[in-house]
Amino acid sequence: MADLQHLATGTEASSVAVKGLTKGYGPGGVVRALNEFTLDFPAGECTVLLGPSGCGKTTVLRSIAGLLPPDQGRIEIGSDIVFDAATGVLAPPEKRRLGMVFQSYALWPHLSIADNIGYPLAAANLPKQAIQARTEAMLEWIGLVGMGGRFVHELSGGQQQRVSLGRALVGNPRAVLFDEPLSNLDARLRERMRLELLALRQRAPFTSIYVTHDQLEAMTLGDRVVVMRAGTIEQVGTPEDVYKRPRTRFTADFMGIPNLVDGVVRASLPDGAVVETVLGPLRTRGWRGGWADGDRCTVAVRPTLLSISAGESDGARPGRVIRSVFQGTSTIHVIDMAGTELTLESFSEERHADGAAISVAPVPGAVFALLDD
Repeated sequence: MADLQHLATGTEASSVAVKGLTKGYGPGGVVRALNEFTLDFPAGECTVLLGPSGCGKTTVLRSIAGLLPPDQGRIEIGSDIVFDAATGVLAPPEKRRLGMVFQSYALWPHLSIADNIGYPLAAANLPKQAIQARTEAMLEWIGLVGMGGRFVHELSGGQQQRVSLGRALVGNPRAVLFDEPLSNLDARLRERMRLELLALRQRAPFTSIYVTHDQLEAMTLGDRVVVMRAGTIEQVGTPEDVYKRPRTRFTADFMGIPNLVDGVVRASLPDGAVVETVLGPLRTRGWRGGWADGDRCTVAVRPTLLSISAGESDGARPGRVIRSVFQGTSTIHVIDMAGTELTLESFSEERHADGAAISVAPVPGAVFALLDD
């Protein structure tokens, strides 16, 4: 495994800095795919670019890879400037020393698995002995020992994905770019590959820039998650921050919080406020300070942070079931509370008929997200 020591020590990992990237399409660049996008990608970390289709995340990735020249801005990999619109610098992809894992795997069917993995080394004209040694070490690292002589059609989808990862890593890249690499896999295999990729990264924390629209992938794999919208950054934070403390309505909705409840601040706190809502007073945390008593605000209420019970209940607010949907491990309830429609997710075996009178209360100890907008 000596040939892969750089992966364990991080000595080859480089930071990536993107400054003021702008990319437009159409006459005069009127349609902006990126709009003054600026972000640092720390060495050895996995930064996930998360957002819906058309938000610009793949444009960022392709710009860093050298596959798409931006209109404005600057890109640095380590201490090297690989793109600078102001000075005309544009390093070709092969000079950037990056690995890339594609959505379609992009493996050559006429080459063996070993030759697929070793292709970057052969393209760099390394000696055959060095290519063989590093390829065998990589096969061991990705868990495909003894399979180097097979061909692509003889592998499962998960094994093909590992080959694609091995090829991206074998050339000692300064960073590895992932373009929605798990989106073509079925649900069970996607879950397994998420955990496998996480385990590989924990063994060797190489610099990763990972593009996905899948929130669970982002939460599992990212050291840091960047939520994107319309070519700009909506929120940056740890997976826990983005999940539990969305800043905006867009982030809350994209992270699976359908309940955006209007409220009035009743008491300001150092990290949030107590907010009066249709659910009663809620303890909230936010990012913006300076809330004053009487301020109107919006609280993001995750469905799992509400409890439901039949009839009336002390400390709970009354409501009515609009519909319930059983989905195996839980039941989704859509309820009406004084004209406000809310969604709850219950893990109890108790069932509630459509139209039934119920009571709803926050889960004990629950803290809700107070939005900036």
